[in-house]
Amino acid sequence: MRLRVVVVLLASFVLASVGLTSVVLVGASSVHAQVLPVPPGWQLERAVLISRHGVRAPVESNAELDQHSASPWPLWPVPPGTLTARGFELMRYMGTWYRVLYGGRGLVQSDDCPPTGTVGVWTDSDQRSRESGVALMRGMYPRCMQVILHYQADATPDPLFNPQPTASCPMDPAATRNAILARIGGNFTSVTREFSPELTAMHAVLCPPGVAGGGRCESPAALSTLEVRPGGRASISGPIGYGSTAAEAFLMEAAEGLPPNQVAWGRLRDDAQLVQLMQIEQLNVDLTQRTLTIARQKGSNLLAQVVDTLQDGHQFPGIGRRPYPVRFALLVAHEENISYLQSLLKLGWQIPGFPQYAAPPGGALAFELYREVQSGLHYVRVAYYAQTLLQMRDGVELNLGQPPGMDSVQVPACAAYARDKACPLSRFLEIAKQEIEPACVTIKP
Repeated sequence: MRLRVVVVLLASFVLASVGLTSVVLVGASSVHAQVLPVPPGWQLERAVLISRHGVRAPVESNAELDQHSASPWPLWPVPPGTLTARGFELMRYMGTWYRVLYGGRGLVQSDDCPPTGTVGVWTDSDQRSRESGVALMRGMYPRCMQVILHYQADATPDPLFNPQPTASCPMDPAATRNAILARIGGNFTSVTREFSPELTAMHAVLCPPGVAGGGRCESPAALSTLEVRPGGRASISGPIGYGSTAAEAFLMEAAEGLPPNQVAWGRLRDDAQLVQLMQIEQLNVDLTQRTLTIARQKGSNLLAQVVDTLQDGHQFPGIGRRPYPVRFALLVAHEENISYLQSLLKLGWQIPGFPQYAAPPGGALAFELYREVQSGLHYVRVAYYAQTLLQMRDGVELNLGQPPGMDSVQVPACAAYARDKACPLSRFLEIAKQEIEPACVTIKP
């Protein structure tokens, strides 16, 4: 994928333009990188995971999807945006993996239930996030009947995952719009030209020659448009917008285990073409979620929670203040929440079967706190865990012999301080606090 990246050279920061997509993402390591072993003499003390929900039906209704395709979209067994039964099982497998990984590292106990307060789970209040949290806990503690998971009970947006405008953080639509358009030269002309291969390939899948349907088969060369609604939520219409929606739907079909002759109506050559089409979705995500103005407005609450939990751990949403710190802290939400942290900390990774920087369904961005026993110093190591596309499609149960996709994630601003690919806690806190916009921190962790 074409990227405009920030290259870190020791203490100097050099801008290097390599195409569009993110002005902030660097540091992805090899596709096949594995999580590093714990250095001798280091003790894992805490892990804070921000997980995306699992495989779901498309958020859009079939009536909406059918507007831009020649063929009618298939029906799903659940309502739009709802976690599927297959999605629940895949999340349960991820929970089993966390039990194997963090149990093996002495972080969580292998009892039927964790000691009170040592495991904290807070999810967004929508069905797919709540049920994903349930599935993860079912995998970690299959015989536990305790209520470990919590979420905001009322119908208002959870400010941790979906903060709203305030007097100090107005999320001005005009300013947000200008910030996005400034990245692409003021309009979508150059972006449409740059992503012409992907947009043309998507058009051939949605509206193949000789297939007449009721949808509008708009030219892939048509310019997309940007809308920013009150509250700062940006959306793109036109070929990039509906191409992104279609690519995400095709991914969910594949991850749901549909046979290849049913994914995208059987019109994809192979998984490589699916990855190509997913570049459109990544472009959309990059502009509407990873633009720094948006990330600071929407991600400061979440990053502040990560910082507070790593430092203290005695207080976590849903479990209040405890005499003993939480050891395994799980926050279950959405792709956009992970994207905000990607942008703020300039993180990058890749999971096999997905484009670089993509946050697959059910995957998690993990911040792991280690203590060097001899010196007492603390370090933060960042990793990304997610099932590969093949594991999702085949419903592979995860264990030490068949681990999920994993990538060690570098914190570029800590490169000069890193040790064993870990950032000293003091330096990590400095980096994170520099990226948090205090005016947009509306909750107290």
